[in-house]
Amino acid sequence: KEKLINNAITALLSQEGDTAASNAELESQFQAVRRLVASKAGFLAFTQLPKFRERLGVKVVKALKRNNDGVTHASIDMLCALMCVSITF
Repeated sequence: KEKLINNAITALLSQEGDTAASNAELESQFQAVRRLVASKAGFLAFTQLPKFRERLGVKVVKALKRNNDGVTHASIDMLCALMCVSITF
């Protein structure tokens, strides 16, 4: 299960919020990352996967530059999920 979550996170972050992705697609990517990091394995990936935080940061910055309310909300909501860990270890 942990390997599947790590692979999903890696796949989502490999698309760094480039201009080719639509706003709806980028919003969906942030929502997916939010759900993945809400699990124990997903949060551990946040602390253990190499370059996870850096790639996520780049993706958020590019998303915020789009100046789209839906994308902005999804990216901030995902960041909030990382700050408010409600996982039972």
